[in-house]
Amino acid sequence: MKQAGLKKIRVIVALTVLALATLLFVDFERIGETPVATVALYPQFVPSLLKFSQILAWAGTGFLAVLALTLLFGRVYCSTLCPLGTLQDIVIRIADKLRKPRRIKFKYQKPHDALRYATLALTVSLFLSGSIVAVILLDPFSNFGRIAGDLLRPLYISAHNGVGSLLENVGLHGPFPLHWKAPPLMTLAFPALFLIGLVWLSAVKGRLFCNTLCPVGTLLGLVSRFAVFKIRIPEDACILCAQCSIHCKAGCIHLKTKKVDFSRCVACFNCITVCEAHGIGYARSTPVPSPTGPLSQGERGISRRALLRAGATALAGLAGLSRSGGSEATPHNRIPTVQVNRKIWPVAPPGAYNIARFNDLCTACHLCVSACPYGVLQPALLEYGLSGLLQPRLDFAVGYCSYECNRCGQMCPTGAIRPLDLAVKQGVQLGVAHFIRANCIVHTDHIACGLCEESCPTQAVHRVPYHDGLSIPEVREALCVGCGACENACPTRPYRAIYVNGHPIHQLAQRPVSKLLK
Repeated sequence: MKQAGLKKIRVIVALTVLALATLLFVDFERIGETPVATVALYPQFVPSLLKFSQILAWAGTGFLAVLALTLLFGRVYCSTLCPLGTLQDIVIRIADKLRKPRRIKFKYQKPHDALRYATLALTVSLFLSGSIVAVILLDPFSNFGRIAGDLLRPLYISAHNGVGSLLENVGLHGPFPLHWKAPPLMTLAFPALFLIGLVWLSAVKGRLFCNTLCPVGTLLGLVSRFAVFKIRIPEDACILCAQCSIHCKAGCIHLKTKKVDFSRCVACFNCITVCEAHGIGYARSTPVPSPTGPLSQGERGISRRALLRAGATALAGLAGLSRSGGSEATPHNRIPTVQVNRKIWPVAPPGAYNIARFNDLCTACHLCVSACPYGVLQPALLEYGLSGLLQPRLDFAVGYCSYECNRCGQMCPTGAIRPLDLAVKQGVQLGVAHFIRANCIVHTDHIACGLCEESCPTQAVHRVPYHDGLSIPEVREALCVGCGACENACPTRPYRAIYVNGHPIHQLAQRPVSKLLK
């Protein structure tokens, strides 16, 4: 049965989804608020499932479409709609070009059922018990988001700004410069180590990650056992050329028994295109006889050590780049401050409603981190605890939450950050600013400073008379929205004179009189 065209369709769709998803994380300003974003996000399984659990709306039904597609044709999600799967296919393709001549690409792998089903059971159990950490670490879309947003995006921004500088030097108007505020280096270690491991595993074992550690792949593998159409090997058509098994990146074709473990098949259709006898293909129930043909020739291959070394070197360079990215110098006080800022709770993004709910729904895909135009959203380490590993928090050391911005809630694919109208968002109190007089530059250095008051969008921070003609800040907590503009602007180091302590449950702030009159 001639079905070779299926692979061309698969490749076109997969590369399109990969390109859209990559642009979404890397160049958000271009496509983030267009329908293209919906095309890339709608079919992502875990984000869609979590979003559907919060809002019973069309935007959260992508996982149902994936399940229906799997019941018809198997795990086509893994080969076409999952950007991490396509990334693995690219690595496999490159490794194939570098492989030593006459070396066999892949061979049948025994199913690691105990590992994959135990991983799925652990992920589900932890999620039901209130911890999403396994989903954060293993969800394919979230891992791709961290690779693209945390690792690839700074390289893109550097190249973008480099081209702009070059054009400016020759007298041409270059593109508007982009800015990237580096997250803590430790948070970059997670996507970097995951990428290194994924590249190595893909080059050596093909799609083994998808069939052992990926909970989405395992779940869809269970569903695909009941698929209407499956890839089969008709016994009267197969001439035992072994090409299907050699090219099967999932290692699920057992040539001796002429059986395909369809629960592990990722529907890449490589086996169909390499079988010149047309002895393998989709069938509903019984194999379809097909004419025999000549054997296909052996494949080229090579060692992948050079590829892996190059990948590791690039990631090491990226780590260095992240430390030098985009923070501007700020004035320092002459006398170092000594009173520590006691931040009991981290500040969760507006629309999170409360930290417990946010921790239960956020998969740390970092789309909101890429979307934030002020760089205030940064990955957390243990600020939320272990269950909130890598989830975004507001880091006022590098930015602040603009009073005129509600972008993160508009883009969150899981519903962890609810979309809020700008007027509603402006009244949400994420936390409250606390002033420490002992740290204030007015008190310690006896010089005038009003940066916190000037930065406050709600008049929550205002100055009152101090002495010697100086004034000192005071916080009206009822008006404070916890945006962190005051903390970000405060010049004292190492501890700020004003800081925001988050609310575990977001509150409502009062509107200043001037705002109410508008």
